[in-house]
Amino acid sequence: MQRTLRSSLLMMAGVMVAGCVTPAPGAAQVQITRKPSDVSNCAAVGNIGAEAMNNLDPIIAQNQAIGLNANVILNTGAGGVAYRCDERVPPRQ
Repeated sequence: MQRTLRSSLLMMAGVMVAGCVTPAPGAAQVQITRKPSDVSNCAAVGNIGAEAMNNLDPIIAQNQAIGLNANVILNTGAGGVAYRCDERVPPRQ
């Protein structure tokens, strides 16, 4: 019971903090995909931490991608890889 209560409180705190995140300019245009084929013709520019990828608010990961000059994130399940792709052909989600 105590573990459930602690987990619930932690999750509620995470949701409250996530609601306060301000998107960086351009963050909303960063695509997130799980398909490696979507980034096969792109350049990897950095990694996105697992805590950012597992957050309930995708803006956290998208903000990190903007900092890396990326426009697509490949969600690997254990974090993410930020890619810079040709903007004329946006990846599928």
